Amino acid sequence: MPIITISRGSKIGGQALAEMVAERLNCPNLISREVLVKVSEEHGVSEKALATAMNEPPHFWSRSTRTTRRLYLTFIRAALLEYAAEGCMVYHGNAGHFLLSEVDWVLKVRLIAPVEYRISALQQTMKIDRYEAERYIKKADDERRRWTKFLYNEDWDDPSHFDVVINLKNTSLDTASNTICRLANSPEYERTEKRALDVANRALAARVQVAFETNPKTREADVDVRAEDGIVYLYGQIAHDNLRSELVEAAAKVRGVSELVDKMTIL
Repeated sequence: MPIITISRGSKIGGQALAEMVAERLNCPNLISREVLVKVSEEHGVSEKALATAMNEPPHFWSRSTRTTRRLYLTFIRAALLEYAAEGCMVYHGNAGHFLLSEVDWVLKVRLIAPVEYRISALQQTMKIDRYEAERYIKKADDERRRWTKFLYNEDWDDPSHFDVVINLKNTSLDTASNTICRLANSPEYERTEKRALDVANRALAARVQVAFETNPKTREADVDVRAEDGIVYLYGQIAHDNLRSELVEAAAKVRGVSELVDKMTIL
């Protein structure tokens, strides 16, 4: 039951490939970027606000912008970890591999294709001329680069972020799917009992972090959360004991928490 992330540019065939891989591996969780965006919006953090901030130079970013970015990443990372903890998962969308960067057995795939391939595909699906297709692709790719830099401070085009890069110039989606499935079933990406427990622990810690971020009384606390078999550890320096009580109370209500270990200190 592997965890696979597929990153791609617009109109390359990433969704179709992800669907083929999920079907062949019998993965119950086929997750798109839109699913994570919906989760964030349910918590009151929209991509629209972030996109507006992204278009400003970094020296104009306000504290509110940094907070919104942190909240967005907290919510979508927690959602993706929840799916990953359930079992086999295939995620297709922008930068999912960065959200799961601490899980070292995730199979990270990058799908690329020649510009001519993409232009042709776009013209057929959207019924537009070549000029419009070229403009669409350039705009979409530029936005992905800026979005990845804005959220993760990483280069979207860097191949070192991936385990395998597949070029569709001479490779069919069927062959690409077979290649990914063979890799996914190799020992390097196998879901062992130890690995599954690690993901479950990370998902639990992420749920606690979401609880802190959604509570106005605990949102600004700089607390590191770790989880191990239902036991949640809280680390960090906090301003006062009232905040400690709020944090402990919020964490205790989170699903899956069986015990709390308070390692926090007062400034």
